[in-house]
Amino acid sequence: MAGIGATHIDHIVISSNNSEAVAETFARNLGIEIKRTMSRPGTGARLAFARLQEVILEFAGPPQPNLDEEVKARLWGMVLAVEDIRAAVERLRGLGYTVGDPSPAVQPGALIATVKSGTCGVPFALIQYNAIPTGEQP
Repeated sequence: MAGIGATHIDHIVISSNNSEAVAETFARNLGIEIKRTMSRPGTGARLAFARLQEVILEFAGPPQPNLDEEVKARLWGMVLAVEDIRAAVERLRGLGYTVGDPSPAVQPGALIATVKSGTCGVPFALIQYNAIPTGEQP
């Protein structure tokens, strides 16, 4: 992780066909509290967030789950916090990975970039907090 300036695992995304039900199951079984729920701007996806020690768990699902379907969940991806997202992206590109350009994240002031290759099928991203000065957030 140090080679790209990563400081820690920021969050793990768990995708499902019913994010509320999966978040409630994790909360009950792990003794954690769901701290925030929201709809993702642009897609309407339902999100719920909890903290498991130092790692944020993000539960993602469709805007309206089909309550007649069996609830299924899977690891969707992992996000590493980095000190300098542009340097991390260039380092990974230099190593041969395909990485998207940094763009504004859901988190205010943060930039996020998705690693699109070499992840063994697990989506992977980088995030830098406090990357966008106040007042410049789109």
